[in-house]
This record gives sequence, C-alpha cells and structure tokens, in this order.
Amino acid sequence: MSTDFEKAHEFTARWEGGYVNHSADKGGPTNLGVTQTVWESWCRERGLPVKPMKSLVMADVLPLYAARYWPAASGLPWPLSGVAYDIAVNHGPGNLRLMLGGVPAVGTPAERAARLIDAREQFFRNIVKARPSQEVFLKGWLRRVAAQRDWLAEQAARSAVPRVFLRGTGGENVLWDGKATIYNGSRLTLYPDGAVQLERE
Repeated sequence: MSTDFEKAHEFTARWEGGYVNHSADKGGPTNLGVTQTVWESWCRERGLPVKPMKSLVMADVLPLYAARYWPAASGLPWPLSGVAYDIAVNHGPGNLRLMLGGVPAVGTPAERAARLIDAREQFFRNIVKARPSQEVFLKGWLRRVAAQRDWLAEQAARSAVPRVFLRGTGGENVLWDGKATIYNGSRLTLYPDGAVQLERE
C-alpha cells in the first residue's frame, strides 16, 4: 500500500519533469523539479558526490523530496497534505506556511485543500503582477493549478467510497471500487448519500 508521501509525489512528479534551463527562470538549471543550487547543497550536507544535473534520476532526488518538502505537509490530514506537499515543492516550505496561514483552518480536509489551491493561484498571479517577465510561465502554472483541482476532486470521490470488501474468484478479499456491480447474484450499488445497497436481481 502506498504511503501518503508516495501518493502525493505521484501528482508532483507529473509536473516536475526532466532537465530544463529556461533563461527567464530564476531557479536556473533544474531536473526532476530540483534546482542545481538545492541539489549541490543536498550533496554537500551528506558528503555525496555531486552528480551532474542532466544525469539525475528519480531515485537520486526522492530522498531529498522526502526530507526537505514532505515534513512541511506531513502533519496535515489527507488530501490537504497532498496539496500542501506540491506547493512546498513548487514554492518552498516557507511560502506554503504563508499560504496556510492565510486560509481558514475550518471545514473538511478537502474543503481546506480547495481554499489552499485558490491561495496558490493568487500567489502565481501576484508573481506576474510583481515581475511581468514571469508571465511567460503563467499559462503553465495555471494548468498545474487546474490539474490539482481535478486531482483533489478525485481524492474526495475516492474517500467517499465505503471500505467494502468482496470475495474474489480465488477466495481473496478485494476492495470494492464503489461502481455498481453484480455480486453473488445481487446488484451492489453505492448511492450519492454514501449508502450501500445489495438488491436481488
């Protein structure tokens, strides 16, 4: 079973791709979402050889993500922690704390996460307002925001499915995905209010 960190990084990894070195990007050379400055600092702290930026693979950088960015989000409930983690990676743990401090800490974790995403979008727009040269990145930044909203909706839908186990053909227990199905000659249905009903065909 995946840990919350692994589930969170699965989304982040979609956006922190391969090697880039855009002239307008203040971060400089970056690979798998890790800037050269951060990578070199990480290696020096641990006495590791500084592998060239273009040669980095996920196995090189995943321990860095777990140590430097996940702690800023790990104390929050899921899926808020997943949203917070991606923000910590993209903007730094300090900016995550500022955003968290600016949104009401009330409601369900998913509701709090939705407000945090709104704060993130405003953060991006404020960057462009303060530094117009960064507008070249805004469309991509907003795509990430939209994708995070979609991801949050998926997480909320999954958490709404009761943990119902069905007996598989081999006698094993299988977690039901919440989709209507025929089980032992009866129709198993999940209703919008969360009720589960087993009805004879």
